[in-house]
Amino acid sequence: MKLSDFFNAGKFGFNGDIFDVTPPKPKNFNVNFSFKMIAAAVIIFIAAFCGTRSFYTVPLGSRAILFRFGRYIGSEEQGLHFKAPWTEVVRFDVQEVRRFEFGEKTDVPGRAYVQDESEQKMVTADSKILLISWVAQWKISDPYQYFITNNVGAESNYRLISGLAEADFRKEVASMRYEDILTTGKVTLSANAKARITNTFKSLGVGISIVDVLISDVKVPPTVQQSYNDVETAKQAKASAINEAEAYANKTVEEAKGKAQVALNNAEAYKINKIADATAVSTRLMSLNEMYVANPGLVRTNLWYENVGDIMKQLNIVFVDGSSRSNIFLGNVPIIER
Repeated sequence: MKLSDFFNAGKFGFNGDIFDVTPPKPKNFNVNFSFKMIAAAVIIFIAAFCGTRSFYTVPLGSRAILFRFGRYIGSEEQGLHFKAPWTEVVRFDVQEVRRFEFGEKTDVPGRAYVQDESEQKMVTADSKILLISWVAQWKISDPYQYFITNNVGAESNYRLISGLAEADFRKEVASMRYEDILTTGKVTLSANAKARITNTFKSLGVGISIVDVLISDVKVPPTVQQSYNDVETAKQAKASAINEAEAYANKTVEEAKGKAQVALNNAEAYKINKIADATAVSTRLMSLNEMYVANPGLVRTNLWYENVGDIMKQLNIVFVDGSSRSNIFLGNVPIIER
C-alpha cells in the first residue's frame, strides 16, 4: 500500500506501528431532552413571576383600588389579597391626617411658617376686617372619589378643593360679628366652619372627610391696631366703672333692706306690746266688773286708792318749814331746788 493510501484512510505508521489519525465523530445530541429542560425553566420562571405579582397586601388603616389595563375594576380593604398579574394596585392611607393651611403655611416641616396676608384678610358681618390663620384637617374617606372622580392629587384639583374649603370658612366669618370672633366666638366659628365644609364636600362627592377646623391666630390689621387698643382700653374702663357702680348699688340696697327690716321688726314688736297691754287691761276690766257686781263698795274704794296713788306719784310735793328754812320731802317725790 502506498503512503498516500494510509493518509487517505486516516491511518499513519511509524516504526512498523500503524496509528488511526481519523478525527473522532461527535456524539449524538438529544434534541427532545434539551427542549423539555428549557420549557420547564420557562414555566418555572413564569410561575414565579405570576406568584410574586398575584398576591398583594393592603396595610392596616389603608384601602386599595384596582386597575386592569388602566380601567378601574374594584377596591379592597386591608389584608392579604389575590389578583391577576396584569392588575395594578394603588394604595391609600385613609387614617393619615392631612392639612389645608390658610394664612400661615410651610412646605418643609420644622421651618417657620410663612405669612400670607391675602389669605388672612376676611370681612366680618359688621363690615370689619380681621386677619385669621386657620387649618382644616382632613382624611381620605373614599379613595375612588378622591383619586378617580376628582383626582385631588393633581395640583389644579387640589387647589380647587382647598379653595372650596376657604370659601366656606369665609362665609362663616361673614356671618359673625367682629367682636365675637376676637373674644369668645372662635369655638363657634370653628364648629360652624367644619359643618359647612363637611356638607360641601359630601354634596360634591370629593372623597374627603373633615376631621377638624383649627383657628391658629386672629388679629386686627396693623394699620388699625392702635385704634383697636384704644377702644379696648375704653371698654375696660367702662366695664370697671359699671362694676363699681353695681357694687355701690348692691351695698346701698342691702343697707336699705337692713334698715327696713329693723323698722319692720320694731313695728312688729310695738304691735305685739300694744296688743298685750290692751289684752291685759281688758282682762283686768273684766275681772273688776265681776268683783264690782259682787261688792261695789270695796271695788270703788280700791280704785280710789289706786288712782290717788298714781296721782301722787306724778306730783312734786314739798313741805316747807318756815323756821328752819329747809325743805322737808314727803315720800318718794322728785327733788325741787329752791
